[in-house]
Amino acid sequence: MSESSTGRINKQMLKCHSGEFDLESIHSLNLKGLDLNDLGCLGECFGLERLDLSKNDITRLYSLAGLTNLVCLNLSANRISSLEGLQSLDNLVKLNLAGNLIGSVDTLRSLSCLEKLTDLRLKDSVHELSNPICMNNSYKEEVITMLPILVILDGERLKGKGSALFQLCAKLDEELKDVPEESSELTDIPQGASGPWVPSDYWEHTATAFENSPLCDAEQQLEELLRTCRRMSHEAAEKVEIMTADAR
Repeated sequence: MSESSTGRINKQMLKCHSGEFDLESIHSLNLKGLDLNDLGCLGECFGLERLDLSKNDITRLYSLAGLTNLVCLNLSANRISSLEGLQSLDNLVKLNLAGNLIGSVDTLRSLSCLEKLTDLRLKDSVHELSNPICMNNSYKEEVITMLPILVILDGERLKGKGSALFQLCAKLDEELKDVPEESSELTDIPQGASGPWVPSDYWEHTATAFENSPLCDAEQQLEELLRTCRRMSHEAAEKVEIMTADAR
């Protein structure tokens, strides 16, 4: 009986999809979209580091417990409601669970002991994959509380470079939801009643006005900085010249 008809992973399937004869020599495996519902002997691939089981019919993950070398695991688009079996994956860094049946933050408790897990996906807007937990507007805050080590959640950076931009965009999107597409405050303004974008004398700076403005201070600071840079460059050039002469 073929692998696709049984839905169970067997050794022949693993060797065929990996090109390896020895299961322990398999480091990367793609079993995407094979109608799998039983992980079978997958747990014997002790050397696995990258595993893609997306778009199958998987519900139980116990067979993954021995794959302690896993770094990247894709379980998206399955029927998973429990994460029991993942708590022993000490080296796991990236985990994709989008498109499953995870209904509460408590289900993620199995991941709380994974000290290297920094990238978790529960929702994939691009592929329209989600989980029941994502229907809660505060799910991200709850997940972060449960898994404070996370750096990336649902593709959005929470810490480090770029995190401030993600947070700013999210806040802006939230505020724009309350803004009507066609604001009556704009459409009801009588023709000719709107004022100029800036005061008519905005661009007509007098010398005195400029000297008293912060722009003048900024210009002076910039000039001083440039003078300092030129001086330092000149001193550096002299030292290099002296060192070159000594070397000769």
